[in-house]
Amino acid sequence: MGSVSKTVCVTGASGFIGSWLVMRLLEHGYTVRATVRDPANMKKVKHLLELPGAKANLTLWKADLAEEGSFDEAIKGCNGVFHVATPMDFESNDPENEVIKPTVNGVLDIMKACLKAKTVRRLIFTSSAGTIDVSEFKKDLYDETCWTDVDFCRKVKMTGWVSI
Repeated sequence: MGSVSKTVCVTGASGFIGSWLVMRLLEHGYTVRATVRDPANMKKVKHLLELPGAKANLTLWKADLAEEGSFDEAIKGCNGVFHVATPMDFESNDPENEVIKPTVNGVLDIMKACLKAKTVRRLIFTSSAGTIDVSEFKKDLYDETCWTDVDFCRKVKMTGWVSI
């Protein structure tokens, strides 16, 4: 990012992918604002605080995809945002309302926070493998044209849609 500040926000930082991303960003000299649902829960954040470079370049921020505006402060002043957080509920009886809608609303809220910040140059949004061709038909080759059939997911009432 050149002479521009290297401050980034990582949502869902305490998760598997998020914590690896935080580690790599710290290794590359970034200042990282890591969002988690409960920064005081040492069981979930201790591994982040123990990363090399964390004392000097990592801060934890409370944010939740279900709470509108909760990412605003963490994103303010950042040059980049890595959106890794996603609601997960493999036992939901209503995955569309308990997983999918909060996911979509959370992404929209994070995008709004990026606009409000006026400093974010890039938003990286990750998703699950569930976006790629969950359907009743299997293929030998999957590429960028293969998207999950949402109607199929609704029909079979799939659990744990996880960011489809």
